[in-house]
Amino acid sequence: MRRLLLLFFLFISFYSIAQQFGGTPPSQKWMQVNTDTARIIFAPGLDSTAQRISSLVHYLAAQKPASMGEKLRKINIVLQHQTTVGNGYVALGPFRSEFYLTPVLNNFQEGSISWPDQLAIHEYRHVEQFNNFHHGLSDVLYYLAGEEGFALAINAAIPDWFYEGDAVYSETIWSKQGRGRLPLFLNTYPALWQAGKNYSWMKLRNGSLKDFVPNHYYLGYLLVNYGRAKYGVDFWTKVTKDASAYKGLFYPFQHAIKKYAGVDYKTFREQAFEFYKQQESKKSVDSSRQGNASIAVTTNYVSDYQFPYQVSADSLLYLKSTYRHRPAFYIRDNNGEHRIRTKDISIDDQYSYRNGKIVYAAYKPDPRWGWRDYSVIKMLNLRTGRQQTITRKTKYFTPDISPNGLKVAAVQLGVEGKSALHILEVATGKLLTSIRSSDIMVFSDPKFIDDNNLVTAVRLTDGKMALALAEIKTGNTLRITPPSFNVVGYPVVSNNKIYFTATYKGNDDIFVLNLADKKIMKVTDGPLGNYYVSARDGQLSWSAFTAEGFQLRQVKEQDLKPEAIDETDMDSLVTRFAVSQPADAGDILLLPAVARKFEVKKYKKGTRMINFHSWRPYYEDPIFTYSLYGQNVLNTLQTEVYYLYNQDEQTNAVGVNAIYGGLFPYLQLGSEFTFDRKGLMGTTVRHWNQLDSRIGFSIPLDLTSGRTYKNFNVGSFYVLRNEYNKGEFKDSIPDYTSSYLLHTISWTQQIQSAVQHIYPRLAYSI
Repeated sequence: MRRLLLLFFLFISFYSIAQQFGGTPPSQKWMQVNTDTARIIFAPGLDSTAQRISSLVHYLAAQKPASMGEKLRKINIVLQHQTTVGNGYVALGPFRSEFYLTPVLNNFQEGSISWPDQLAIHEYRHVEQFNNFHHGLSDVLYYLAGEEGFALAINAAIPDWFYEGDAVYSETIWSKQGRGRLPLFLNTYPALWQAGKNYSWMKLRNGSLKDFVPNHYYLGYLLVNYGRAKYGVDFWTKVTKDASAYKGLFYPFQHAIKKYAGVDYKTFREQAFEFYKQQESKKSVDSSRQGNASIAVTTNYVSDYQFPYQVSADSLLYLKSTYRHRPAFYIRDNNGEHRIRTKDISIDDQYSYRNGKIVYAAYKPDPRWGWRDYSVIKMLNLRTGRQQTITRKTKYFTPDISPNGLKVAAVQLGVEGKSALHILEVATGKLLTSIRSSDIMVFSDPKFIDDNNLVTAVRLTDGKMALALAEIKTGNTLRITPPSFNVVGYPVVSNNKIYFTATYKGNDDIFVLNLADKKIMKVTDGPLGNYYVSARDGQLSWSAFTAEGFQLRQVKEQDLKPEAIDETDMDSLVTRFAVSQPADAGDILLLPAVARKFEVKKYKKGTRMINFHSWRPYYEDPIFTYSLYGQNVLNTLQTEVYYLYNQDEQTNAVGVNAIYGGLFPYLQLGSEFTFDRKGLMGTTVRHWNQLDSRIGFSIPLDLTSGRTYKNFNVGSFYVLRNEYNKGEFKDSIPDYTSSYLLHTISWTQQIQSAVQHIYPRLAYSI
């Protein structure tokens, strides 16, 4: 019986870590575009998005610039439209991809091109990688252990920095942007070099809990781009082919680089970094533009100070998060730094302040359905310390409060993928006005000019960006900067002037637009990015990107020496590091060849429910198992069929486990048949076969809210054992049957953790 319970709880634990298992409610309907290259699965109403993604995937599969090879295997892509997180992934076990369709609202982090387009370019590159790594030993493991065996082989042979760096490279060569052209992405390594931080390769490769170290996306792009620039567009194709085949067996990736680059791995890395250092322009920085008063901050560990607001002549409000502390609001005055309140769990860093009140968007998951979550508006009163929730079950981002304190403007992102500016009543959360425009794809960073007018950054349908004015009463929008692929954002209004950050002239700097004559002047001059500007009482405050995190800068407006720029500066694209551009790549977003139309059909949720993808042995003394694992594309049914051998009892068994998550409770069942068990009955050895079965349900609930993560799970199971006698006991003793009910209940709660918190500072489990 102990063995039965052990297997049961191992089974529960195995499936509890599955990604977003059973994440959509049973009422959700699905459609599909199904071709020989990809099946796009999507919700009704997202037909145009699905068609666009399918067209891009087909074009990428056919054209193959900087090709990884000629192998093509069909991929299932599920479009998740109810989450507030912008992301995507391609997985093995089973082979599938999921796109999180809500765009990232930080313009400088991901750029301004269509979010589904960027997902298609980036994630399909991972598909091409996986399809073309079926060589040698990796392919052997695919046949021996299925997709999870293949994943183990290729991830052991090829480092993670290559996968993501190559996908970022694909974004960059296929569009006018891609992260390989964005200053916030490209400034990370120059920040280390300018600060004299010469970290070891292992630290750059694996990261740090103490110092800021750019992750594998940043490292990977630089190395991948350099490899193609120095050794040709097919360099990585040859390297990864040899590495995935395990030619050289030990350290196959390093062995392949030495073979095709003619230098060892260490020299290759050193030459790559030197390649970029030589491109760095050594320009003098005018301190009057940088701010002659850098506010004192902690430098012995990474600290980010973001979105400063001048509260009074001698006090500054900001959001502070460090490797040692959770994100919280602080005020710095003549008496030092004072923590106001830890921020609620949020995926949106931005907040706004006016007249003693802070407004921001906080994260709130759906209790049951993992693919549905919300971003709700919170308002914190600095005078009373009280916080109120203005909206519930909404998808609002980057809010701002009006001068009279009665309204909030926020970006609303609907499940259909369209964006709008919503004007809300503070007292009730009621929607007062909705502002939309047919040529605006995404609004971001709205700021009140007065109670009736807004300035906002807008991403246009062609992927370009601009600043625009929005009139609340009429809903009209008017662009005030010329549209370009240079990113703009974080506007703030002061004395009939709009300060904002833009990538004009190749770096994220602060600019000012005079509303009277619409002239634009440059305020800061690098050396790295400058963001989150605010202006009040003649003071200009902002956050400067450094190797120690985002640090505060401040200068008097009267001391500024703005530099005039013209429309050519705003339209031309300047990239910090040259992109190794293949001759056969262009701007895919403008190509008419991707405008194909495919047949749309219903997708049955029962499609390939039993979908075995991997098989593997497992040994834990005294039990050996060999299991087949299955999971359908929608991840609503997970199955296991296994053989088991017990060394102590010298018995063989076969079993099956299944869990279905497409209903409100998880439905679970399992059965194990053990052959020829033995035991003494008096002086005679009894032989019998044993069947252990169980069926039940569990209800997992995510009750996360405020500043703590909360999870509750309750379940009930019926367990039945049947023993079938053999030999001389078959007719003399009746078969044995027993059963019982097993009920479970659990509750866990923990606060957020900072980077250096190996464990949360407060957590408990019952």
